[in-house]
Amino acid sequence: MRRSFWNGLYEYAATRLDFVDVYGDPSGRKTNSDTWTSFGVGLGFCHPDGALNIRGGYIAVDLYFTDTFQYTKLYAMRDSVERILAHLGEVMWDEPDADKKNRRLWVRHDVDFASDMTEAYRWMTDGLLAMRNVYELLG
Repeated sequence: MRRSFWNGLYEYAATRLDFVDVYGDPSGRKTNSDTWTSFGVGLGFCHPDGALNIRGGYIAVDLYFTDTFQYTKLYAMRDSVERILAHLGEVMWDEPDADKKNRRLWVRHDVDFASDMTEAYRWMTDGLLAMRNVYELLG
């Protein structure tokens, strides 16, 4: 199921010029059997991810931060971030002072994995583009 989902997402995203302009053509990516996939933004401290949880019945997009200072800067812009992501659903944040090495900003979307995935691919593609817009707030 995971391989099928990611292959379908990569094929769908390759048809979206807005996505290809930002992240490049994903259609040549190798088969992925993991629960997540990452799309680079050119810096090591943060990257947008797509994730799926088949048992939980949802997909998600996130910005994954390895630099807590940059995350804290973004957290201070919560209102702007949440306006950018509002069309995707509820925005969830790790607390900046959490006792953990990395931080994550994410949005999830319920999915029936037994149905057609086109809407899920559209949501994830839109979500990854929105996360890129959020990332750009950091300058």
